[in-house]
Amino acid sequence: MTDPFKRPSPVTAGFAIILIAALIAVILAAGFDLIDRIMAKRLACTIFGLMLLGAGNILPKLVMPVGAGSVGAGDRFAGAVFVLAGIACVIVALFAPGDQILLIESVVGISAFALAGLNWSLTKRRILPGAAMPGDSRAASQARAKRLAVILILNGLFWTFLIFVADSLWGDAGARWTLVPFMIVNGLLAISQHKLYRAARG
Repeated sequence: MTDPFKRPSPVTAGFAIILIAALIAVILAAGFDLIDRIMAKRLACTIFGLMLLGAGNILPKLVMPVGAGSVGAGDRFAGAVFVLAGIACVIVALFAPGDQILLIESVVGISAFALAGLNWSLTKRRILPGAAMPGDSRAASQARAKRLAVILILNGLFWTFLIFVADSLWGDAGARWTLVPFMIVNGLLAISQHKLYRAARG
C-alpha cells in the first residue's frame, strides 16, 4: 500500500531550529545592548517572516487523507498566503520605518491569517473513497502530530502579531494582557491533542 503521507524534508526541522536559535540570539543581543532597538526589531521581524514563510511552505505537505481533495485545496491556499505574507514581512522588516515595523508587519500577518482562516472555514470537508482514517495507523498519528506542530507554530505567530499590535496601540500593558489569552489558547490546543503524540510514538 502506498504511504499517503508526504514526509517533510529533514532540512525543514533544521531550518526551524536555526530560526529559533537566531531569535534567541537577537533577544540576548538586544538585552545586553549589543545591538540597538531598531536593529533588534528588524532582525526579529525578519525571523518571524521567515517562520511564516516556512510554515506556509510545509503546511500543504501535511495534508491528511481524510478529505484530502477539499482540505488539501484549503491548505494549499493557506500555504500560498502564508508564503507571500512571509516574504512581505521580511520586506517590511528590512525597509519599513523603524518606529512602524512592528505595526506594519502585524497588519500583514494578521491579514494573512484572516484570509487563510476565512477560506478554510468555507472549505467543505469530505472523506475521499479509500482514504485511510486518522488514527488507523501509526503513520496517520505521526502525520497528525506533525500537522499539529505546524499549527502550534502558526498559532504562536498569530498571537505574536496580535501582541505587536497591542504594544503599538496601548503599550506594554496591552501586550501583557494579550499574552494571557495566548498562553491559555496554546496550552489548551496542546493539551487537547496530547493523545496524538502518544499514538505517534507507538
